[in-house]
Amino acid sequence: MNSEVDVNILVNLYNQKISALTNQNILLEAKLQSLTKDFEDQKNILLRTNLELQQHNDEILKSKRKVKSEDKYEEAGIQQWLNHHLVKDW
Repeated sequence: MNSEVDVNILVNLYNQKISALTNQNILLEAKLQSLTKDFEDQKNILLRTNLELQQHNDEILKSKRKVKSEDKYEEAGIQQWLNHHLVKDW
């Protein structure tokens, strides 16, 4: 067990291990950046949809104040709007 280790073999093995770990680290960083970008994209879609829904809701509330007898028409309009916008984005 007291045999010497060839320094060249030791250095080569060390370099291989560092290269493998570095490559793994780079792949993990790329995956993290991809997931972060996907998250931001989905968050932006949700925020945009939320804003559109809020604006549409505000429009409905304004029209309800003007004409209270058209509730069924407005509910149908909301459903059509949701179907059109949510299905389009997803």
